[in-house]
Amino acid sequence: MVMSQAQPTTAGSWLHGIRDMLVSAGMDPAPIFADAGIPAEHVGDPHQRIQSDQLSRLWNVITAVSGDEAISLASSDCPRPATLDLLTYTMMTAPNLDVALQRFVRYLRVISDAARFALVPDGARGTWLTLSIAGGELPVPRQRGEFILITILNICRWISGRPVNPTAVEFEHEEPGSTQAHARAFAGPLTFSARRNGLLISAADLAAPLPAANVKLSEMHEKFACDFLDRMDGTRITPRVRDIIVRSLPDGDPPRGAAAAALCISERTLQRRLREEGTSYQDLVDHTRRELAREYLGKEQMALGQVAFMLGFADQSTFCRACQRWFNTTPKQYRKRLSDA
Repeated sequence: MVMSQAQPTTAGSWLHGIRDMLVSAGMDPAPIFADAGIPAEHVGDPHQRIQSDQLSRLWNVITAVSGDEAISLASSDCPRPATLDLLTYTMMTAPNLDVALQRFVRYLRVISDAARFALVPDGARGTWLTLSIAGGELPVPRQRGEFILITILNICRWISGRPVNPTAVEFEHEEPGSTQAHARAFAGPLTFSARRNGLLISAADLAAPLPAANVKLSEMHEKFACDFLDRMDGTRITPRVRDIIVRSLPDGDPPRGAAAAALCISERTLQRRLREEGTSYQDLVDHTRRELAREYLGKEQMALGQVAFMLGFADQSTFCRACQRWFNTTPKQYRKRLSDA
């Protein structure tokens, strides 16, 4: 299936866990994946990348077929370590859960560049593991985010060899009609309509040694993760074009011809290869600008005029219009939202 806009992707190995969840719920995964436009051979294949809209469509199909709005939390006591593929080994050989989660965030692109995690310290209470999902043209269903959070939490429990229950759980979506499945799965205080999606992990849980900690294996698994990312980026042209765009943005809207020349290929070849990866040059420029805006606005020391310049906008009013389109708010308001989070 070809998407019309640039979209982040998720590895087919992530579909392991969704397929297992469907089976445990007594559902046939084959027609569900087919209805969402995901070929059967992509399910479980770490070298296949599934675009964000396909995953959102998949969760819409699952929820409709099951008739259960909490289907994402079905059989939520299953750890499903194969879902994270190589990342599971990288995490489980870390000395403690804190380091394991740092590695998870660092190497997440092995699995997905659609899901974005961050570790946010919260003093003596511990650290928040926060989640945001980059969608495509379709709204991201809440079930998709719930499944991601419970999957990561259960893998943390599995590698720790003991219960790890968050001391707080936050969801951006409104409170559903029933929260029994959420309370059972997360085993922590729930807050809905929050500013973020996240789990607060206690300092004690983060510091506890992991039973499979191993320095030599840890180094080997980290090398595997680095090599995998290098190979993935080396075979795709999109990351290379994005790097060119980032360097060129302060000079204004980077022309496609200049990017093609920097890669020593024709504009037609550049267009074709980007199209094969599910994007276009202009979509990539817009997506790169949006992600850089998110990053720059999080740095309060950068003046708004400087941010607009770094993103290649002729003036701040043009930048304001872009922020309204991206974030549905002004740059100043978005910066305040980030500082309050």
